[in-house]
Amino acid sequence: MITLRLTFCDKMFAAMVVVFSLGLFILNLQIFAGPGRQYISVHVDNEFVMELSFDESAEKLVSVPFGAAREHSAVLEISGGRVRMLPMEEELCPRGICSHTGWISLDFQSIVCVPNRIVVSFTGEKDEDVDGVTF
Repeated sequence: MITLRLTFCDKMFAAMVVVFSLGLFILNLQIFAGPGRQYISVHVDNEFVMELSFDESAEKLVSVPFGAAREHSAVLEISGGRVRMLPMEEELCPRGICSHTGWISLDFQSIVCVPNRIVVSFTGEKDEDVDGVTF
């Protein structure tokens, strides 16, 4: 039976790979998730509903209409540079996964309410040249 033994150099190489990978991961978060968040974009039924200017010092509640005749509303809470969806009635959102998502604050994060087809995400600067958005 052959047994493999790790030498000191093998262990140091593995440690360097882990440290290097973690460093790149943190660098990626800092570069791509920071300054681009200027607006909060809200889509309902794959249609653009509103775009809110994002101010890190703002604290407000925003109502998002949804439903066939926009008879229901979801509430977004914006506070301290973060956004979250407040819980809805169980009849409207049975599992409440969208409210359990909690606070989002990075560009790549989003809140999705599948039963009501609501998507909340961060967007960068307004771009008038964009023809459409695919989700």
